[in-house]
Amino acid sequence: MTAPEDLVLDDDGVPILTDIVTAAQASGTAAIPENQLAHMSVEDITQTILGSESIRHRLDDIATELTRNVRIQLEQLLRPAIEQAVTEVMDDSGSAAYDAIRQQLDEVLPEILANVLHENSPENS
Repeated sequence: MTAPEDLVLDDDGVPILTDIVTAAQASGTAAIPENQLAHMSVEDITQTILGSESIRHRLDDIATELTRNVRIQLEQLLRPAIEQAVTEVMDDSGSAAYDAIRQQLDEVLPEILANVLHENSPENS
């Protein structure tokens, strides 16, 4: 099976399946004799192919990889806009942002520190 990073993509980024799966390799479906294929409708052949366990696994792999790629691309596209927005808000708010952050740190830092010390104490190791 092709590793996700080895997938061949067309010009639109759609994976091109290059590994041929023989009937002996296909799990979950019995091999269909060629003479039976000639009598099957296109819809039946399509359903047989898409219903095979090996195809289901490949589709799962492709979906996982595409989901990861979309997430990465969104992060890359949004990162500069988010950084700019945060910078502008921080620049505009100046000391008000500092005061709010300092107040939050004063309120939650003792509890966070206590939790970390408790988790790392010798009795919890």
